[in-house]
Amino acid sequence: MRMNAKSGSSRLVLVLGLAALPALAHHGWGAYTEDVELTLVISELRLGNPHDRLVATGSDGKAWNLLLAPPARNRRFGFGPDSVSVGLEVSVLGRRHPQRQEIKVHCLFVAGEKLYAYRYDDGRSSLGREGQDERC
Repeated sequence: MRMNAKSGSSRLVLVLGLAALPALAHHGWGAYTEDVELTLVISELRLGNPHDRLVATGSDGKAWNLLLAPPARNRRFGFGPDSVSVGLEVSVLGRRHPQRQEIKVHCLFVAGEKLYAYRYDDGRSSLGREGQDERC
């Protein structure tokens, strides 16, 4: 099979594009389509790259993977390992993934007080970008 420069570069673009798909699928809120508000109990902390995560269980026994912002950003805005603990009851406001037991968290509350808000590098919250900052 003979390959010219054009077909070689086309294949390279295709391979690089396919390699980027997991990253594109991972980032953003687009895959999280259903707004949810739940009260859960934290059962496991998974704080670290690429995103901080909490595993929390509802009264029905379902375990949820709670996806937070990247750890460096969370630490910059005051959320870290000392902020949460196993056994803590939290109210979650976020968006559910339609195919997984996963929620991308907008904010967490403990006894009505805000514990966490998903923040971007510029400090704006995820809901602030949607014009709903007053929700958390």
